[in-house]
Amino acid sequence: MQRTLMTSLVRISAAITLMILLVLSASEFLHWHDTEHVDFRVYLTAAQLVREHKGAQIYNAADTGQNPQIRFAPADSLFQRTASSLGIPEVRLYVYPPTLADALVPLTFLSLQHAGDAWLIINLLCIALTAMLVTWMLYDSPFRIACLGLFIGAFCFRANILALEQGQISIVLLLLWTAGIVFYVKGFKRTSAAAFALATAIKLTPLLVVLPFLLWREWKWLRWFALSLVALCLILCLVNGPYSLLDYALHVMPPMSAGYPHIDNLSLSSAIPQLYLGLTGGDFRTPNIPVPKAVVLTTKLITTTVLLAGLFYLYKLRNIRSLMQRATILSLVALLSLYCSPIAWRSAYGVVFLAALFLWKDAFEQGASLFELALLVLCTLEFSFFLDTIFLRHTHGALLSSTALLAPLTGCVLIFFTFRKLQLARSTPAAH
Repeated sequence: MQRTLMTSLVRISAAITLMILLVLSASEFLHWHDTEHVDFRVYLTAAQLVREHKGAQIYNAADTGQNPQIRFAPADSLFQRTASSLGIPEVRLYVYPPTLADALVPLTFLSLQHAGDAWLIINLLCIALTAMLVTWMLYDSPFRIACLGLFIGAFCFRANILALEQGQISIVLLLLWTAGIVFYVKGFKRTSAAAFALATAIKLTPLLVVLPFLLWREWKWLRWFALSLVALCLILCLVNGPYSLLDYALHVMPPMSAGYPHIDNLSLSSAIPQLYLGLTGGDFRTPNIPVPKAVVLTTKLITTTVLLAGLFYLYKLRNIRSLMQRATILSLVALLSLYCSPIAWRSAYGVVFLAALFLWKDAFEQGASLFELALLVLCTLEFSFFLDTIFLRHTHGALLSSTALLAPLTGCVLIFFTFRKLQLARSTPAAH
């Protein structure tokens, strides 16, 4: 009787949560503004430089020692002149590894409008492939009616709508994280390792996935990951020359590692300084406003502590053999990588879709305590910035400055609660 009641409660909670998420997504569509794929235009400009055999110059004006995040290219810079030749009047600086610029060279042969349309179609296909991969993992076939539901769920996930609107790379990264997890569960370790290596070559944060594979002693997977990453680096050097990688590593990454306090940057590196500014009466709405070194050091200490705590629990879970439990752990590592990264824009939260999916699946199949269910509902809503929306509209001052901390805080609680639950499940003797 109690089991039936809990199952009904999970279903009711899921239905209410889904309705709220659909309302949030619908409001995002209604307020969709034509930003002309601002992020994609950055990628396309860098790709045009590669096409013109100027791959070594893709970090032009981004390698000056200043934090290049959300900075527009100077009017007289090579990067802006290249953007102007494509019909882009103003463009931000390119801050990703060269991989993305190289991959998008074919789109430079299209007009600006057609290239943007093609990028939108590519992203929609990535969502479809993500849904098919998850369906294949769960039902041994990608052609099930559940695939349609997963596609709608991923498409309407608010972070993915933002990524579509801005032309962000986040949906491609969601596909690569999904491919890496699904192919690992299905036993295709080489393909899994290659997918994660490509994700790492596009954006460095997926490198965190190496930690659980080390603790699980997946030596074959690790060898293929390393080989794939080396192969990708060699290709990048052949296409762009070694200078672009060195320039990125030595002159672009270091200033970015300090983070970028901004109300849309939902990483711990941003949220804590922003909260400090709000509590001390500072102008936390001004992007990248300087904060005292003590705050910066405290932020790094907290971020490092969260990362070490995650590593501690991963060590405790090193003997887990269930592939589906390992898939859940990997999805939570994806979530952890957002919080420990210096930059995690709202659109980057698309990868959280996997963690939400696995945890809700577990709640439906095994039940959940009232606390666990309440936590899951709260986090799922906040993964679509439900509390953020309320805070942004109805608060001010110090309370408003805490907005960027809501997603990392609730997410970290969910991560460590789930890790603890998995650990306790392993240490509890099976009933006879």
